[in-house]
Parts: sequence; C-alpha cells; structure tokens
Amino acid sequence: MAESQVIFLALGGNRARVVAEESGRVVASGGSATVVVDELAAWRAQRFAPGVRVVELARLRRRHLPVAAEQLLVHRAPRAALRAIGRGPLAKWSRRAGPAYERRVADRFHRRVFLPVYQRLWGDVSYRLMRRFVVRASGYDLLVVGDPASIPVAARLAEERHRIKNIAYGLDSAQGGAAQPA
Repeated sequence: MAESQVIFLALGGNRARVVAEESGRVVASGGSATVVVDELAAWRAQRFAPGVRVVELARLRRRHLPVAAEQLLVHRAPRAALRAIGRGPLAKWSRRAGPAYERRVADRFHRRVFLPVYQRLWGDVSYRLMRRFVVRASGYDLLVVGDPASIPVAARLAEERHRIKNIAYGLDSAQGGAAQPA
C-alpha cells in the first residue's frame, strides 16, 4: 500500500475498529487514506491514526442548497426571532416557546413535508456528494467498502472505474487480488 491513495467507505459504522486500523496501516506504509462516514457521532469512540482524512457525509449533505435553505428558514430564523423577543418582557414565554416550536412545528415539517419532497426531487444524494467532493478531488487506487451500508454507494462508484482503480472489502483482500468487482 506504499504511496497509494485509498478511500474507505464506512457509512454504517458497524466495522469502525477495522476501518480505523486499516486506514492507519495505509498511512503508516506511506499512502494516503480518506475515511468517509455518514455521521461522526457513531465514530466518537474510535481514534484514527494521524494523517487519516475523515469526511462526514452528513456535513456535506447539510451544505446542499435545499437542506441549507430549509434549515435557515424553518430552524435558524425562528430561533433568532425568539432570542430577540426573549430580551424583553416576553423572556419567560420565549424560553418555553422555542423548544415547543422546534418539536411541534419545525421537526414535523422537516419529517413530513421537507424530507419526502427532497427525496422525491433529489433522490439519494450520498452518491452525488461522494462523487463531487471526495472522488473528484483525486483518483484513488483503491476503494475499501467498510460495511454493508456502504455497498449501494460503492456499487454506483464502481460504474466510474476510471476514477477508482480497484475495489475491495478490506486491505487484505485487495492485496490478494480478489478485490475486482464484476
């Protein structure tokens, strides 16, 4: 793995220890390792070797324009308005109204209206975000599929083999030559 560029897809996080160890092995042998996770919260207990780049897909998703606009209009703007109202005689009411608004209005709108429309219009954006921000940045020598939740995204990335030369389910299977997809 010397001087190779390896990307680890670990969207489910159920093989966190293995992914952290293997990414550390890549960096220790002189290569570069990028680990793509869905949310960092599932990886809090895991320590990565220095030099391992960790990309949070949820953060990239939040930067997608429709999601960012919804967060601004439905969550952040009302929160700011309640903070402004809360400086005066309505402070007590404002402290109670904020959490109630989030629970009864904003969260319900997000789940019942925004997410269904967003998924219908844009589908699963995980693949497109991966391709745009991670894979396009540089060609990788190896894509390691870290867990079952990563298989759909890896399958779509496999269609663009000019960007990723090899796909494996672990470093050992890649070195043994059994990593070629069909």
